[in-house]
Order: sequence, then C-alpha cells, then structure tokens
Amino acid sequence: MNKLKIFRQIMDAGETDKVVILTNHYKITGSVYDCDDSSKEEFINLTDVKVCTEYYSVDSTSCDEYTSTYFDWLHINVDKIVAFSFIR
Repeated sequence: MNKLKIFRQIMDAGETDKVVILTNHYKITGSVYDCDDSSKEEFINLTDVKVCTEYYSVDSTSCDEYTSTYFDWLHINVDKIVAFSFIR
C-alpha cells in the first residue's frame, strides 16, 4: 500500500480533514483537499494553509511567534513528511 492511501485511511478513521504536517524544516497546518481527479499519487493537497517558515519548537501549538506564510493551496510531496497528526 502506498503512503498516500495510508494517509487517507488515517484521515478517514479520524473523521477530520484538518492536519498538522511536520517536515525537516516546516510545520504546516491546513485542511486536506481530497479529490481523486486532482491528486497525484505522491502529493497531499491542502487548502487554507499556514506554514511556519522558521525553525519551530515541538512544544509550540502555534506558529504565531514565528514567521508564518499563508497559502490558499499547497501540494506536499509525501516523501518529505516526517510526521503528521489530524486535529479536530
């Protein structure tokens, strides 16, 4: 099973589309846009995205004390994801 299918199964089990994604350099929050027609197998599509663009603290629940960038859309390569959590 590929990583994107596992991601979607966890999202469905959590009954939410809001996610926090950690990469080696960014903390990204947004809502998963789950559309098979527009999804590539190796990308997760997000809407209403907030990206911490400076180093973040794992203890931090908000990017507000760091430089943040906002996007209407963001496509993330699943191979760049270190960790993720669905939130309500």
